Amino acid sequence: MSYWLDAVNIHSLQSPFVYEVYKNVIDKRKRVSADPQIEKIREKFKSSLNVIEVNDLGSGSSIEKSEYRKVTDIASYGVTEKKYSQIMLGLIQYMNFKNVIELGTSLGINTLYLSKPDQTQVTTFEGSTSLVNIATELLNDQRKNVQVVEGNIDTSLPKFLETSPPIDLAFLDANHSYNPTLKYFDLLLGKSHDETCFIFDDIHLSREMNEAWKHIRGHYQVTLTLDLFQIGMVFINPEIRKRHYVLET
Repeated sequence: MSYWLDAVNIHSLQSPFVYEVYKNVIDKRKRVSADPQIEKIREKFKSSLNVIEVNDLGSGSSIEKSEYRKVTDIASYGVTEKKYSQIMLGLIQYMNFKNVIELGTSLGINTLYLSKPDQTQVTTFEGSTSLVNIATELLNDQRKNVQVVEGNIDTSLPKFLETSPPIDLAFLDANHSYNPTLKYFDLLLGKSHDETCFIFDDIHLSREMNEAWKHIRGHYQVTLTLDLFQIGMVFINPEIRKRHYVLET
């Protein structure tokens, strides 16, 4: 699939729900503005000279890898792009979401966007101790409505879901490979409701992720998918006619 050939804008949308989501959340002319304070933090991380040891639990391998990474590289290439954080914040506000899950905290920049509404409770999961330490210090200083869960998501997520209330929004940005992506999706489905939205990062990163995205689109509970190139939005509302859109951002 070629995103640039298939992408459409608001004038091609027939679904009233998709039209409203595009108009109020996705359209760059209407989406919520970037937060200057958060973007200042992003730039500070980009200028950092620090090097940290990152325990990479998201490779899809059973062997944990450790390597040293520059904070500036993580901030530049390893966190959610500003426009997608704006879209997620806009969706939270538009849908009045309250219980939000994030798999993959990284430095905590996107978490700041997800937790900006006071009524939202965000639980974010991260496997790397070094990243947890950075994000926790940042989030404790900026937010009161965020819980950071440290550890391998394969074990920490099922344990959390045992007592979690229904989930409104789940952002999956932790393990960009086929089997873990589908495993986490199936786990989170067990705590979903008709208006739950799942957002997957890097859906076209690799052949594995393309296949995972294709599988998710065809899942019997999925009624609507929106391909925004880097992220994919998934809805399971049975009142929405099953459809797939590739949208301009």
